[in-house]
Amino acid sequence: MNRILASAVLGAVFFVSAAVGTAGRAVADAPMYSDATMRFLPPAGFDKIDVPQVDLSEQQHLAPVAYYVQNRGTEQQLSIAIMVELFNGGLNEFTTVVENDLRGEIPDLFVSRKTLTKLANGMPAYWIKLAYGEGFDSMQQYLYATIDGRRGIVVAISGHLGVITEDTAKAALKNLAVVIPQSF
Repeated sequence: MNRILASAVLGAVFFVSAAVGTAGRAVADAPMYSDATMRFLPPAGFDKIDVPQVDLSEQQHLAPVAYYVQNRGTEQQLSIAIMVELFNGGLNEFTTVVENDLRGEIPDLFVSRKTLTKLANGMPAYWIKLAYGEGFDSMQQYLYATIDGRRGIVVAISGHLGVITEDTAKAALKNLAVVIPQSF
């Protein structure tokens, strides 16, 4: 993992935060994201944005698999990005790599909290609070970083500083469930 990871995480957020409002991306029909080990149902009011499918079997860097946006194109816009990559290490290792890559890519990144927690279904994850940018471009981001035994998973929500709170973020991401399968 390297600078591409940081670009993927923040690029995904910037893509949804900035470009979705003007790029005219199609809104997908079904709001739920679901694969072999992960399910996410966004809160009401979030539109799912079409994301080109990627072959994750060979993906070595975080790749976006789903985007959601609320209040598209306004100062109140909130964006959710789900990203995955192949990763067979432990949760602490994955989270440290994600954090270090982000710090290396974004000079003004501030990690204000990193807490070991559990998802709603009991799966361990790290809850990370980030801030970056300055002035009117200041952004707040909250993310869960977890693993499923084969992949590293980041689910992040972001918005302008002052628009999103930790309670809002936790409520928006509460329907994330990840399991470790018996076999892939």
